[in-house]
Amino acid sequence: MRSGRTRRTPNQALRLLLAEAGWSGAQLAREVNALGAVQGTALHYDRTAVAHWVAGSRPRRPVPALVAEALSRRLGRPVREQDTGLGPAVGAAHGPGAPAGEPSAVERLDEVLRTTGRRRVALAGAYSLAALAIPYGPSAIPHGPLTVPHGPAAIHRGPPEPGRRSPLPPGRVGMAHVAAAHELLALFSRGDAVLGAGPVYEPLRQYLSASVLPWLQRDMKPAVRRELLTVASRLTYLCAFTHFDMNRHAAAQRLYLTSVELAREAGDRVGCGLALRGLSVQAHALGHFAEAHHLAERAAETALHQVPPHQQAFFHGQLAVALAGRGDPRHARHLAAAERCLERSQNGDTPVGAFHPGSLALQRAAVATSRGDRHAAARALDLSLRHRPADERRSRALSLAELAETQLAIGHLEQACRTWHEFLDLYPRVDSARADDRVRLLTAKARPYSANPVVTALLGRVREMHRRRPASHGPAT
Repeated sequence: MRSGRTRRTPNQALRLLLAEAGWSGAQLAREVNALGAVQGTALHYDRTAVAHWVAGSRPRRPVPALVAEALSRRLGRPVREQDTGLGPAVGAAHGPGAPAGEPSAVERLDEVLRTTGRRRVALAGAYSLAALAIPYGPSAIPHGPLTVPHGPAAIHRGPPEPGRRSPLPPGRVGMAHVAAAHELLALFSRGDAVLGAGPVYEPLRQYLSASVLPWLQRDMKPAVRRELLTVASRLTYLCAFTHFDMNRHAAAQRLYLTSVELAREAGDRVGCGLALRGLSVQAHALGHFAEAHHLAERAAETALHQVPPHQQAFFHGQLAVALAGRGDPRHARHLAAAERCLERSQNGDTPVGAFHPGSLALQRAAVATSRGDRHAAARALDLSLRHRPADERRSRALSLAELAETQLAIGHLEQACRTWHEFLDLYPRVDSARADDRVRLLTAKARPYSANPVVTALLGRVREMHRRRPASHGPAT
């Protein structure tokens, strides 16, 4: 009598990758669990689970992406999900940098918006170093007028997402649509700076999904399409940053990469550079300093000569931070260049890529921290706070927390507690996972000094705030 159970095909691809990596099943399981923990997904795999994968079973998402990322880091080369035998079949879309015939930037935007919603955390996959091996530099961005197919037959019209509709009348998309998108970009950007990403990231994603994406799928003149792709790239960049602020790192990375592609399709060097810089900031925050440096260089090469002085400082400053993270003394050259650019700047207030003396001082603090000069870092953070506009609440809160931690590291306990209280004054008015991280770090760093009455009062205030503040967001990814 034949068994009704389907016979599995052994996963030879995964077996060979394990052999190349020199890993046992237990070692791969530990690395996957560790990557899951970093991204907010508690996993408890062991060698038995890996043996099942090698035998032909397939784990649920985001595990295939985590396996690919663990092997990429071990082998020092990109390993895609399908390379592990656990992901989509070869030939399926696998992100930016794919061969010709892959989906367009608009189709990628559609896909990434469908898989990064609040209730679709696992579908976003995992933050991936392999995905950063993107081929887009200055030479990959077209010059001159945008040449795209147009007319009803040339526009992709996939099935609409439930509830997706355009707020403007049907028909040909025009500059009124572009102007509306720019207005919403400014509104979302201000909301993020004042309130933190918590109230912004999901409405912004829905606006892209319900309005901007349907417009991009309709008929329009090539010049209008170029402008709409450009503002869509900026909105997608901002959406990426808000996901970064909520520690949703896999979704943030995919959105940044999609922003790169939208800008490239528009022939927009500035938008491409902004998104590459965003990827650099994220990589540096996650401790991937070599990748952060490479991305910061690509961003500057792509956009530095296309932007006004305040945004030139924006690119120079990140390059300085990335170089310092690698111990490269050339950081000083870029800090000086950023300062010269700001001196020539008339206005640094733009919805995307805003930069002012407070921003530069914060980057000076990051450089000093990388160099181990805590006193210089504290001075730069203090200067940043003095130049930081009052309505940039999230940035002020994070800078206050950083200053308090630096003061404690120097040995100024009571001064650090006073600064922490200033941070806690702002914290209830900011919804940001990065700010939540700072509260947890504050508690951990202050606890060894809990016998001190000043610290006791500080920790008591933190406990009281936790009782009053409801959880507003899900796990990090």
